[in-house]
Amino acid sequence: MARIDWTDRQIWLEPKAWSYLFLDFEGRIPRLPFWVAAVVLNVFAYIGDRLAMDFGGHPAAAVVGLAFLYPSLALSIKRAHDRGHSDLYLLFLFLPAFLVSLLQVMGHVNSQSPLAPLLMVLGIWVLVALIVLVVDLGIMRGEEGPNRYGADPLA
Repeated sequence: MARIDWTDRQIWLEPKAWSYLFLDFEGRIPRLPFWVAAVVLNVFAYIGDRLAMDFGGHPAAAVVGLAFLYPSLALSIKRAHDRGHSDLYLLFLFLPAFLVSLLQVMGHVNSQSPLAPLLMVLGIWVLVALIVLVVDLGIMRGEEGPNRYGADPLA
């Protein structure tokens, strides 16, 4: 992939920039493209979730959530690379959300479920992971200069 100049305001009109953000797992991105893409992705995920809940309930909403997992991972992995983290770093943070979605598809989403204690633990894990993601990927600056994942996107 050719280097993308994220300071160019016109880049947001380019489909290649969006496909890179949501479909590619290679390289690094700075905070601004991460936040813009995260907001766009979450708006569409919210709309998809609401529509799925209206038409299919929890299992349908879980399937929609799983569909948004790929672009979320692609976006987060590139930001983690900018911070110098490996892909496995995100496994620990995304695993609980995946497990909650899986339990939703299986129909274990109420307090009477025998898996209710597990859901509570996973919910706390998701909350902690979300806080870590916001602070580490969203607020902290990436590594200066090139690292093992590529050139500094701000250089």
